[in-house]
Amino acid sequence: MKIAIITDVHNGKSSINYPHLRDPKYSVVGAVEQFVDYATESGADLLLELGDRIDNAEHDTDLAVAKELAPVFARFPRKRVHIMGNHDVFHLSKKENEEIFDCSFDSHIIDLGELRLIAWQPRVNFDYELGCFSPTREHLAWLVRALLEDERPAIVASHVSPAGRAQTGNFYHHFHPTYSTFPDHEAIRAAVEKTGRLAIWMSGHSHWNTWTNIGGIHYFTIQSLPEQFTTYPKTAETHADLIIEKGQFTLQVHGNDPLYMRLPFQKSSERFWMPPIVRVGSGAAANVTFPAKQG
Repeated sequence: MKIAIITDVHNGKSSINYPHLRDPKYSVVGAVEQFVDYATESGADLLLELGDRIDNAEHDTDLAVAKELAPVFARFPRKRVHIMGNHDVFHLSKKENEEIFDCSFDSHIIDLGELRLIAWQPRVNFDYELGCFSPTREHLAWLVRALLEDERPAIVASHVSPAGRAQTGNFYHHFHPTYSTFPDHEAIRAAVEKTGRLAIWMSGHSHWNTWTNIGGIHYFTIQSLPEQFTTYPKTAETHADLIIEKGQFTLQVHGNDPLYMRLPFQKSSERFWMPPIVRVGSGAAANVTFPAKQG
């Protein structure tokens, strides 16, 4: 199973764009065309696009730049999954996005044989006054039910990561870490860990490559296609392949901000995760229960 991944392509020019972190001569549409050609010719079984297809400006401009991308993605001849990003719904509605990209932006499950991909689509309209996304609540309940209804290991894809990892050094989120995740990220992680069915969670949004292993679940974020803050003065030109075979997965991020990892592919219940120690006062620690030795 091979999944070709691209995220945060940010077609267009936003009024809040950072010009020193975006090459004005870089053609996003041309780069996406090259990615689609690569995904097709390399035999990817599925194309996964993780959101923020546009840089929001105003409604008619957003509509136009989204429509530039739609026929490019539509050239991919096999399964295609799009995730909603916060910039995609700043001026455009969910319905408009669905009409442009000819797909549903409801949460849904894609059957991939030995595994499942869950496209999780909670509300991603960012509240700049509160400085955070909305809690996921009913969307989380749906996700837990989706994970529990099937024994096969699952991959979840969302625009925003629930890893809640430190944003130290991130150009966009270092001083605003609440911008990088959901306000109920701890509840999300606890809920999906309890199901024991999740193996990998893929996201974009943060504009850098990260890996965080929590509770036996691998949380990844993938670098934005036209970003420069980690590769200046070059453009990152990033896209990724996720390959799952023979009980292992390989994640390879291509471009000027590369990453390569190969790890066991398994649902979190197949790996024991030591619970964190709770310390009360000086030198005191919680009791830790170890799993029984096999054999």
